[in-house]
Amino acid sequence: MNDNRIALCITGSIAAYKTPSLVRHFRQYGADVQVYLTREAEKYVTKDCLEWTSTNPVVTELSAKAEHLYQFDAYVVAPATLNTIGQMADGKASNAVTSTLAFALGRLKQGTASILVAPAMHGIMETNPAYKDNIQKLKSYGVRVIEPTYKYGKANLPSSHNIVVETIRELSKSPLEEKTILVTAGPTPGKIDNVRLLTNRFRGRLGMAIAEEAYMRRANVKLILGPGGLKPPSYIDTILIRNFHEYYSKVMNVLEKNPIDIGVFSASVADYIPKEVFDGKIPSQDAIESIKLKQTPKIIKEVRRKFPDLYMVTFKYEEKTSIEELEKIAQNRVKQGYQLVVANRGEDMSPEGKYRGMIVDKKGVVGMSSSKKECATLLLDFLEKYYE
Repeated sequence: MNDNRIALCITGSIAAYKTPSLVRHFRQYGADVQVYLTREAEKYVTKDCLEWTSTNPVVTELSAKAEHLYQFDAYVVAPATLNTIGQMADGKASNAVTSTLAFALGRLKQGTASILVAPAMHGIMETNPAYKDNIQKLKSYGVRVIEPTYKYGKANLPSSHNIVVETIRELSKSPLEEKTILVTAGPTPGKIDNVRLLTNRFRGRLGMAIAEEAYMRRANVKLILGPGGLKPPSYIDTILIRNFHEYYSKVMNVLEKNPIDIGVFSASVADYIPKEVFDGKIPSQDAIESIKLKQTPKIIKEVRRKFPDLYMVTFKYEEKTSIEELEKIAQNRVKQGYQLVVANRGEDMSPEGKYRGMIVDKKGVVGMSSSKKECATLLLDFLEKYYE
């Protein structure tokens, strides 16, 4: 969001107390934030706190400076109360926030700005038919509504991260817009019995980072996620799998039934699974002396054979291998018919987040990353160039 200007409009919901962290989150992504605050919202968050976090004066009243006429890339109403949503829908301008939003709706009509609304209220108020009509009216104007988080009978303000991600997506002008990207992530265990699994230590954090980065660039993302203990974001279309067989089935099913433009196969797919699965739970005491294994089919090879036109990104992990050898291994993988390979070594990873990965195409190394987030960014940058 470097160079993007954001007008954060805060209205009179108790959820306003969360907004200083939202301001900081926007700024962490490079945005310049100007806060507009209603008098009701001042009951729950202070101007001083918001000025400290935004480094800009907070607007609570309009003056001769005509603060409502300032130019912004996006107007984010968070939290948005039922009353403010109603005033927006009716075109009213009764305070600094609604006057600013009345101007913003004109700019939205011209295509020169975006508006996002994050409602927060008691759950029963959401069933109010007038509120529902107003939300539909705003959507018809082109306003992006960020769905609340529902818990304990309340329509709660979404997390700061969700609001920032949705804003980035709304502002994105990526060549990946409307491209459908399949991302696989996490382990694909082999069942031993109905309780025990044979698995690996990988959780799927890189795949999740890639899926989120693609989403922020307006791609249609489908994520197939193994049981690594990670909770996928609510805005990512996710299929959860429990084992290797489910993974194999879901990958083929998604590719057969959907027009996928790019497949990013970052899941840590099991190379071996038990030959036989015990029906029930094997007794705990001295019951398992050995487990006979069988090799699994190479799914990416089957995908390449069945879907020859699919742009495929595959992953290669090695240990006790030099960087030069790793590059050669990755280039050999590319020669097998895959457009892009992300390769890394166990020596270049750590629990603290260290991750050195190389991105290789038919010409050689096209990117080197020092973290999973950077790897995801570099990978999506490269995919954008492919569609430019």
